[in-house]
Amino acid sequence: MISAEIKTVNHRFLDLSIRLPKTLAALEIPLRKRLSASFDRGSVTLTITHDAGGTQAALVSANLPLAHEYFEAAQQVAEAVNLKGSIKLNTLLSLPEVLNLVPLAAEPEAMMEAVEEALDAACQAALNDREREGEQLKVVLWEQLGELKDTAQTLQTEAPAQPAQAYEKLVKRLSTMPDLMVEPQRLAQEVALFADKCDITEEITRLLAHCDQMAQLLEATGPVGREMDFLAQEMHRESNTICSKSASLPVTRLGLKCKAAAEKLREQIQNVE
Repeated sequence: MISAEIKTVNHRFLDLSIRLPKTLAALEIPLRKRLSASFDRGSVTLTITHDAGGTQAALVSANLPLAHEYFEAAQQVAEAVNLKGSIKLNTLLSLPEVLNLVPLAAEPEAMMEAVEEALDAACQAALNDREREGEQLKVVLWEQLGELKDTAQTLQTEAPAQPAQAYEKLVKRLSTMPDLMVEPQRLAQEVALFADKCDITEEITRLLAHCDQMAQLLEATGPVGREMDFLAQEMHRESNTICSKSASLPVTRLGLKCKAAAEKLREQIQNVE
């Protein structure tokens, strides 16, 4: 009887591990190909067991050279201690490895067919389990994506005030340094440039676009884990840039909230194929 068991855990790529009995070692390559066709991502361990049920056909093989060695050794011992007679046949046959059972291998085609049948059943069971887990994970991802998008939309209302806040902040700082001699026109240019660098409008626009694209992937069929992982990295990068360009405490807090939500998304996405 052939039985197959498949265990899967999260992994960024497809990592296959196949455990076979010696009698089926030649099937590793075709089994690896069949697994690769069923799974795109994750650490997948396949264990195949072969239970002959105690009735496996076998041939009896006699080790004649070893039997001859046993006989000669018995004769030498008898002569050395002056005993008459010779070793009996039943005694000789009971000595280790004089007689051996050689199992008859099953037909390769029949074995392969049985292994494939067991593997298909195990793959289907594993995929069904992953599908159920995927539906539960989808709910969690929608919640986290909604939180991130809501925070980004709140940032949109704060973004227009960023340049003015940065301008005021810099002017206030310069007012504390009366000895600093800078031409008014030059100062105005530098202040305007600094304020422009604090504009986070583009980062928010890209962040919201990534949220919309992530929502599309959540409704897509087929493997999307790698694309979602890339998007989550981009979300984290945009959130980090918003924090670095922040000119006010509310924007910094919202940026950090976006960053935390993006990190949570990416952690969960590691479970997505």
